[in-house]
Amino acid sequence: MSRAKQSKHVDGEGKKPARRPSRTSLDRKIREQEKELSTLNESRRRRRAAAKDVYNAIGFDAMYKDGICQVEEGLFSQTIAFEDISYQSAREENQQAIFSAYCQLFDYFGAESCVQLSVVNTPIPASEIGRKRFFPTEDADTEQYAREYNRILNDKMREGVSNLVRERYLTFATGAKDVDAAVPKLARMRTDAIQTLNKIRSGARVLDGEERLRAINSVLRPGKPFTFSWGQLGPKSGLRTKDFVCPTSLDFKPEGSGTCYLSEGAWCQVLAFTRFGSELTDRCLADVIDLPMPLNVTLHIQAMDKAKAVAFVKKRLAWMDKEIIDEQMSAVKKGYDFQILPSELKYSKEEAEDLLDHLQNKNQRLFVYTGLVFTWAETRKELDDQVLQIVSTGRRNSIEIGTLDYRQRQGMNSVLPLGHNHVEVSRMMTTAQVAIQMPFATQELAQEGGGYYGQNKQSSNLVLCNRKHLASPMGFVAGKPGSGKSFSVKREIENTILAYPEDEIIILDPAGEYSPVVTGNGGESIRFAPDSGTHLNPFDLSDVAHQSTAAQMAFKIDAFLALSSATMAEGSQGLPEADKSIISRCVELAYARCADEGRLPLLGDFYSILREQPEPEARDIALRYERYVRGALSFFNHESNVTFDKRITNIDFKDLSENMRAFGIVAVLETVRNRMYYNFERGVTTWLYIDEVQSLFGHPAIISYFSKFWAEGRKFNLICTGITQNSVYMLEHEEARNMVLNSDFILLHKQSPVDRKAWVDLMDLSAQEAGYIDESVKAGEGLLIAGGARIPIKDDFPRGSLYDLFNTKPEEIAALKRASGFAENARRRVEAAEPMLGNPVGGVPKRVVATATFIKDARIPWEGTMAELAMAIGCPADDAAILGRELSKHEGYLDGLGISVAKRHTRRGNLIMLDPEGGRSGE
Repeated sequence: MSRAKQSKHVDGEGKKPARRPSRTSLDRKIREQEKELSTLNESRRRRRAAAKDVYNAIGFDAMYKDGICQVEEGLFSQTIAFEDISYQSAREENQQAIFSAYCQLFDYFGAESCVQLSVVNTPIPASEIGRKRFFPTEDADTEQYAREYNRILNDKMREGVSNLVRERYLTFATGAKDVDAAVPKLARMRTDAIQTLNKIRSGARVLDGEERLRAINSVLRPGKPFTFSWGQLGPKSGLRTKDFVCPTSLDFKPEGSGTCYLSEGAWCQVLAFTRFGSELTDRCLADVIDLPMPLNVTLHIQAMDKAKAVAFVKKRLAWMDKEIIDEQMSAVKKGYDFQILPSELKYSKEEAEDLLDHLQNKNQRLFVYTGLVFTWAETRKELDDQVLQIVSTGRRNSIEIGTLDYRQRQGMNSVLPLGHNHVEVSRMMTTAQVAIQMPFATQELAQEGGGYYGQNKQSSNLVLCNRKHLASPMGFVAGKPGSGKSFSVKREIENTILAYPEDEIIILDPAGEYSPVVTGNGGESIRFAPDSGTHLNPFDLSDVAHQSTAAQMAFKIDAFLALSSATMAEGSQGLPEADKSIISRCVELAYARCADEGRLPLLGDFYSILREQPEPEARDIALRYERYVRGALSFFNHESNVTFDKRITNIDFKDLSENMRAFGIVAVLETVRNRMYYNFERGVTTWLYIDEVQSLFGHPAIISYFSKFWAEGRKFNLICTGITQNSVYMLEHEEARNMVLNSDFILLHKQSPVDRKAWVDLMDLSAQEAGYIDESVKAGEGLLIAGGARIPIKDDFPRGSLYDLFNTKPEEIAALKRASGFAENARRRVEAAEPMLGNPVGGVPKRVVATATFIKDARIPWEGTMAELAMAIGCPADDAAILGRELSKHEGYLDGLGISVAKRHTRRGNLIMLDPEGGRSGE
């Protein structure tokens, strides 16, 4: 080649320019890429269907420890579990926002991925129902209450309509040459899905390998326990993950039937959604999920490319146009009106045009959709009954559900949370049609390690909430008098005492009503009163000595501004700036002066320094402090003798006057803050309960202090609960509203109309949710808001030792005190009972003698259950049955002493009535 020709060749001269890839070839490559996953899935489905053994019939190859599953060669999936939300009871505008975000969830997934939504109802094992250990019983101080609480909760557990655990899974699968290539693809899909679910306040988490295997086991081996550990795998044992979930046998033609199958003795059946009505509601799926039976509702959803979907619909429209033309030509030939078309053809054309409009103009996507329902039972008859309920419920919601005859193997593999559909029963659906099938039904709350807050008003299942699992565990309990508010708080305190033996609990009790639950559990009740001898120094720094001086001083100054506010009626403007400056200066001077003497300041030192200041305002401030330094109210002017030796402490302010309580509460809050720091350093959570919390929102400086205390406490393992019966007064303040909105725990009982409106506006409650707290509800009923969950609750707590601890009804407390007095008299006189009443004939048991003594002391008729009578005379409640038999056996003895015995059966139970004036001795 000559130089010239070589130059032309190098410069590109003398030859045709390189052809650019045509648009057609690019489209072809895209189509081939989209078809690749579908083609591979089809061949794999055929291979699974032809398997001759159980092991190879199960639809996955391997499970990795991080939760990634190799479904088939070149296909990998991952599963996330997401929480229930209060969709069904939310306001319409909130439902629309949730629906919009839920649509985005499916739009995130492209045509190269497969998506599976599973809602699984798993029965609680029969061995656990009625035998669950909710609270430990090792602590001698609380053993009696823990045993009774466990018994009560197990009894209530049996009342649940379903005794099911409901889980929601989202599984997504993608093609990749190996697991390393699949990891980034799955990570992107996982991140998008979790972020979208978080928008609707549905917490999501990734399932690890063991959790996914457990979910698979619940389908393949229903009702059978799952035992697995990664240490059991390896070349020595020869075991793989699949070995732990494979059933020993699968019979897909039991008794010659092809509509169900047998797995290790359990009768199983997979059903398919075959037809949908023209209009679906957001309850269509929820009503099926709510059925009280073992259930797995699975939706397989695979997106179509937008351009391909539009072309698909246009092609169908073209065929319909051709069919219409043929119909019209046929009508003309026969002399009919050509404008009259078959109704089915006309409707199909309108539906297809509407679908095209949604795809082109309303940002909808098209999905290939398959809906399946799996259920199982111990017998064929039970299975048939469950299937009938499923089909009937589906029809009520415009969903036709049919059997998968001779395709149960494919159905079984399709309901496994693996992201791979083996069933070729599908239809096209838009984003909106898929998203309207909401997986959120009756919301339940059963957090691991949670305390009992009542029963779900709709399902009667236990409501168990673990406040430590909430993002912001701070909270409020509100309700009008008699609504069960105090009972609920005492019950939660007992939950905390029993569930967290290491945590400290402090109660600020202005009405003196929490002492029984504290002292009953081995705690200490401290009373602040002029005659109590209890002292508290607001300047105390004993538990925060490790903190910097500047940090200590800043908070102490805020505390004394709040204390100063509590000594005056400041008005809406708060403390004048001059007063704030003087107080800040004198607090620092008090610490500095007393540091030279090697001691902490007292309130008297602060008072003296105020009097030394030249400003007239300082003398006014000192005058307001004078009553706290001298005289009967000077118990804040001493070194502190309040200790927290017991893990449960109740601070009783009942004997303080109304205008002193705010001062006392702020002073105690400073001590609690010091204790909070100390507990945080040793890894202990501090629980603080403040009754009549609305009293801290009367003065701006106190509000500022309390708001700062509340915000800081979350960082130092403080779980604080404000209790109020005057919500409107509290919620008038912006700081209070912000504190409520930043708290994830709100328990609302019966509210007055004004208070209810305030909560409805602040918490954006729907009409249905507002109905749970109106004046028509019973005591103990209400609405629990815990994070994103909103649960209507009820509580009919049985009588017993715990009920007596929690009870706040004045008439019942008075009756208990009378009974306690009678019991004490009976115990004192039981030994001397026989000489006083005469020598009984035939060896009458001491229980009967004690009963006679009890009634004679009362001098009034007594009526109650046998258990109540046993407790009243000082016998254990467990001896009630023995006492009943002995009374029946020795009625002649009682009658001879002038005591008649009668029995009556009521809804409350079997009552025994004892009348001291009804026997022969009175004749």
